[in-house]
Amino acid sequence: MITPFRGDEIDHKVLIGFIEYARENHFDGLFPGGSTGGFASLSQREHTGLLEEVIEESTGLKLFAGICRNNVEETIEMGKKAIDLGYQNLVCINPFYHKYSEASVEKFFDAVISALDADMYIYNNPSLSGFRLSPELVERLKDKHPQVVGMKDSGNDMEAFGRFLKIKNLKVYQGKDAFIHESIEQGAYGGVCSTANFALNTLLLANNKTNIEETKAKTKRLVELVSHYEVPAIHNYLFRRFILNEMEPKNYVNRPFVDLNDIPELMSLRENSILPVDTR
Repeated sequence: MITPFRGDEIDHKVLIGFIEYARENHFDGLFPGGSTGGFASLSQREHTGLLEEVIEESTGLKLFAGICRNNVEETIEMGKKAIDLGYQNLVCINPFYHKYSEASVEKFFDAVISALDADMYIYNNPSLSGFRLSPELVERLKDKHPQVVGMKDSGNDMEAFGRFLKIKNLKVYQGKDAFIHESIEQGAYGGVCSTANFALNTLLLANNKTNIEETKAKTKRLVELVSHYEVPAIHNYLFRRFILNEMEPKNYVNRPFVDLNDIPELMSLRENSILPVDTR
């Protein structure tokens, strides 16, 4: 989910509006503190505040708290804060920016998982983190740590995704919107898809609704269009523009991101989005 801001502070009113959007459209759950939530740009105060506000307002939705801080001690601290707030599901990506070996990444996960008493989900997103988790590494982590119950795979590699699916008792979620339908058909537990922040394409694909091929084509085109813009600025902009119907959204992302005020493809984005009926 997005992290909505207003003037470099989390926008509580819009956050509640987003949770209502998710609830009204029958989302199963929310993932605050992930990539689309701009977690790497959040201060510890903002990160903690986000998790606190989401859990206070999200009755009836399953919640997955993103806890990674790119440092072992701070990640463990964030995980403990999330547990204290009431989160039962924690999501952790591998450390990023530096060049890490697989042994170092495994050591990071071993330390974090061992310190936290909650269900853990491993997050693979090599295009952003700079490191690709192998099925062998994830399986080792699963074997060593019973609290590892699942993963989100945004690896953009369906061959590897199929190998993740073969890991015993591991709930595998697809993180790439364009692959959600075939992933569900292959046995994926579900999807965690960024375009769901402003459109319902992936929700319909995950639930095998009608017009599958048309919706898949729209989703692919939508992802292509969105990829030209900054993440998470584009998702925040489109939620405010498409769902809240703000004509000229302003100050909706934290520093150093800038507002996206000129979206030439806006009409094309609308044409490639299946929006909630009451927002058309």
